[in-house]
Amino acid sequence: MMNRNALKRFFALSALTAFSILFFAACMRSQSKGVVSSQFIPPTLVATAFKTPTMDPFQPTADPRGPCTNDLAFMDDLTVPDGTVFEPGAEIVKQWQVQNSGTCEWTSRYSLRILSGSSMGAAVKQKLNPIPPGETGTIEVIFTAPQEIGNYYCQLQAYDERGKSFGHDIFIDILVNTASGY
Repeated sequence: MMNRNALKRFFALSALTAFSILFFAACMRSQSKGVVSSQFIPPTLVATAFKTPTMDPFQPTADPRGPCTNDLAFMDDLTVPDGTVFEPGAEIVKQWQVQNSGTCEWTSRYSLRILSGSSMGAAVKQKLNPIPPGETGTIEVIFTAPQEIGNYYCQLQAYDERGKSFGHDIFIDILVNTASGY
């Protein structure tokens, strides 16, 4: 049988060996990447679905002053009186004096569109000059006299940012003729 000192040494050596094995295993586990203890449950992210509101820059925004009304009142022809004669191909600068007779401010999203008649080279849709409510301003459109001799007419209308027409229509009424033809 073992003597008492040998038994103490055996247990001390066994304890030291077990402690060394556990210490070595713990050190190795902490240095090993991707090794997860079966006792450790890593936190998981829970997906939460929610919509982030986005603004469409092309949609009209609500007026902070509340609802308003659009209106345009024709005041005067500033250039090109009705029946003015032009030679074929001549540039025509037509200006109308108008009043914003509504309560909405005309913004850069407001437009002027050709309703009927000959466009005479003008864009079918153009920006309407911004004019505050109650104020008077000028609308200008550049036309080109057609090459064919005859009477020409073009009717235009104002439209708000939602594409709704408003106010009095405006028009140009000209005669195209050669200088020697009259």
